[in-house]
Amino acid sequence: MQATPSHPLIAVIGHPNEGKSSVLSTLTEDDTVVVNDYPGETTHCQYFPVVIGGETILELVDTPGFQNPQNILQWMQQQGSTDDALLAAFLAEFANQSGYEHDCELMQPLVKGAALIYVVDCSRPLLPVDEAEMEILRLINKPRMAIINFKDDDRDYFEDWTQAFRRHFNVIREFNAHKARFQERIALLETLKAIQQSWEPAINRAIDAFNDDWQNRREDAVLAITEYLTYALRLSVGRTFSDESKRREAEAKAVADYQQKIAQHEQKLFKRIRHLYHHTVFDLELADHSVLREDLFSETTWDVLGLTKKQLTIAATGMGAGLGVTLDMATGGLSHGLFAAAGALFAGGSAYFKGAELTRVKLKTLPLGGTKIVVGPNQNPQFPVVLLDRALLYLNEIANHAHGNRSGDSPDLTDQSVLRHVDSSLQKQLLKYAHKITKSGYGELEENQQKLNQVIASVIGS
Repeated sequence: MQATPSHPLIAVIGHPNEGKSSVLSTLTEDDTVVVNDYPGETTHCQYFPVVIGGETILELVDTPGFQNPQNILQWMQQQGSTDDALLAAFLAEFANQSGYEHDCELMQPLVKGAALIYVVDCSRPLLPVDEAEMEILRLINKPRMAIINFKDDDRDYFEDWTQAFRRHFNVIREFNAHKARFQERIALLETLKAIQQSWEPAINRAIDAFNDDWQNRREDAVLAITEYLTYALRLSVGRTFSDESKRREAEAKAVADYQQKIAQHEQKLFKRIRHLYHHTVFDLELADHSVLREDLFSETTWDVLGLTKKQLTIAATGMGAGLGVTLDMATGGLSHGLFAAAGALFAGGSAYFKGAELTRVKLKTLPLGGTKIVVGPNQNPQFPVVLLDRALLYLNEIANHAHGNRSGDSPDLTDQSVLRHVDSSLQKQLLKYAHKITKSGYGELEENQQKLNQVIASVIGS
């Protein structure tokens, strides 16, 4: 008699190198699952529980591939039994026979009451060995679903596979483990209710838990981005020098220090986002053309990201010179020659600044002698837009990267700016609250952070 699991238990079964490990890795969001192109990599069942809030809501099992399906089918057809009786008889007969270790191992989750997902690559011809595997699973008669996985775009054999599936499975579904996003994973879980009706309440709880967890991740990611922007917007770095001949060197070191601190915090943010979305083991490789490969302060970054000149001007219109880059005359003004000066921003005036105008240097005479170079806080209105654009681009890349995809392929990033495509009212609010955070005293800072947090959440939801 089969066991009854306390939560949905699903064995992922298939011929070696058909993509079953990729399916399992994507469904469980677990990049510790071994995924490669070597047949027979899985030799023992490996259990991968999905734990949310300390509770296991679902468990999938990576199984070895069949070794001797045609021999096993021939033996089963001679037994005159099906279902649990046939499964028990098979294990009793072959448990100690050499060469059948994988076949017996893959049946163990079924003894424990697992339903099964059978994964096949339908871009290749249907073979007798495939028919044998499917007939074995039909005779054992566990709740089962076939997943169609295409390793390439060849669909010439799809009709043959479909006819075979209809003879052997309750449910058939296409699922691309290399491209599946959150909603596609949820849709697959919804389908599982059709193969095991008694699991419907448990699957519903699992889906609710997944949805709540996904929303919590988004909220945590938005908070992390807000904290990063707050740090960058309020950052200032100082260097002192006493000899005018050392001025250029001090300026360069101050600018480099300022840029390095922001770049380091960006990397901390990216690491936090990866952790939120469970990309912790596999070294996800960004696409060659991704602007995220560029340095934050490179000219390419500022060409590709941020608002257009027209958008930035419109977003800043009506906010007055307080939003623009102004000189604090008490500090001695800008250093000569290192960065271009920019006029104050007036309603309808120029609001467009690129990489060359990004980092502004101020000089301050010290009471006890010497001069202090100060870089930041940065009041360039394009500055928070570019930083947020990069953060959102990275968030989208990580959140939508299927865990079963180990190739480094990425979504199309041709049009890489996120913020150029949001409503102008959100663009205006972003500039408004970024500026307020730059200028806020500590009594006002928390309120303005909350406002910026809401703007970022609206951008993500737009």
